[in-house]
Amino acid sequence: MKKTAILILAAGEASRMGRIKQNLPYLQTTLLGHAITQAKQAKAQHVYCVLGAQKEAIKTEIKQEVSFIINETWEEGLGSSIACGIKALRLKKYDHILIMLGDQPLMTASYLNQLINRAIQHPDTCVASGYKNKKGVPAIFPESYFDALEALSGDQGAKVLLNSNLSVIALNAEDLLQDIDTPEDYEHLLKK
Repeated sequence: MKKTAILILAAGEASRMGRIKQNLPYLQTTLLGHAITQAKQAKAQHVYCVLGAQKEAIKTEIKQEVSFIINETWEEGLGSSIACGIKALRLKKYDHILIMLGDQPLMTASYLNQLINRAIQHPDTCVASGYKNKKGVPAIFPESYFDALEALSGDQGAKVLLNSNLSVIALNAEDLLQDIDTPEDYEHLLKK
């Protein structure tokens, strides 16, 4: 059986939101709490969460059991959080790591399981979320990609790898990939 970890990225300072986005109330928990709940209901062996900005304030709001990885260089951007997370998880010998964002509240455990199932069928291929002819996260990466992920830096996220010439399987996630970046995004989410 392949070992899979889920890595939730939630280290940014949410400057466009104007407050701690990860702690915004959502469905009896917070935005980040909801992401953790969905990840824990998926069939991965472990769930980890990368924090950076406001890490202590965020930790106090998380009620679920989850392992935190702290990115001390979070200001460098998303790539540094991915690299930090991969570096921390390499020692644990996972076959696959599923990377997701803490601010995509429409993401479900069922969809995460679809990614994991497809990765089990194609163990050496990335399986990504497809939308508007692009590929992005949530995405699951086999161990052969860990070096490339750990080499990411700055604001360069995993999309660079997923949209290169490499063979990547894309599942349609058009309806699930709503990021919450601004107060308007959050208000729109609450009206759904």
